[in-house]
Amino acid sequence: MNPLRSGFGGSGAFETAAKAPNGWDVVPGVARRLSYRVTRDAWVAAAVSFIVVPGGFFVLARLMERRWLTPRSEFAAISYGDPMLAVAIGLGVWLLDGAPPHGAAAAPFGVASLAGWLVFGLWQWCAELRAGFYTRDQAIAPTKIYHQLLVYPLLGYWSWTAVVGGILSQRSGGAAVAAKVTSLCCVLVWVAANVYDRRHPRLGHPPYDWRRLRPRPLPWARESVTLRVSLPSADGSLIGAQTSDLSHDRK
Repeated sequence: MNPLRSGFGGSGAFETAAKAPNGWDVVPGVARRLSYRVTRDAWVAAAVSFIVVPGGFFVLARLMERRWLTPRSEFAAISYGDPMLAVAIGLGVWLLDGAPPHGAAAAPFGVASLAGWLVFGLWQWCAELRAGFYTRDQAIAPTKIYHQLLVYPLLGYWSWTAVVGGILSQRSGGAAVAAKVTSLCCVLVWVAANVYDRRHPRLGHPPYDWRRLRPRPLPWARESVTLRVSLPSADGSLIGAQTSDLSHDRK
């Protein structure tokens, strides 16, 4: 199966991908219709991207890590950069208008982007642990696993096929030019947010105990860069809102 035909930008993409060689429909009708909408509807594409991140990230943080995330307490890339990337993906789908991406955004490059972002996510995971940016318990937190193994490759693939594909599309006119410029600006905002985060770390992920399916109780040792910027200060008050609703879990 051509991977691009089941991703963003393929015309009638999911009808082709959903049929087995023997003609049996291997994907339920609801899923087929939804995937078709994602490939053709810019609003749906943007919404799906937003649901993956920051939506899925925030929900996972609440359900499994028992914390409320706010834009002020979270990394800028999650709170601001990734929503801008969702906008760029939606604009890219609109620019493609159902046509398959071509040139540098064609299928082999899209798959290479997915694989590249997955490899990068694994490398970054190890590098941050070695550098002391996170502790081992932080590195295995649900939101960290989700971000490195799902968000990076999924949004990497969508961004390449939709955003690059949209910018390289043949669609012309004032609206198309504006969409391409806006899409590029959204990507630049995402890049700037990631650069900002390297210099202004947040908690990111709490030390997690998988046996209890909850973060380890406070107080936490100041064993990583991110814990040192978010642990209680000398007078006992919490630094940053990201740890405030964990302060009651000291058992």
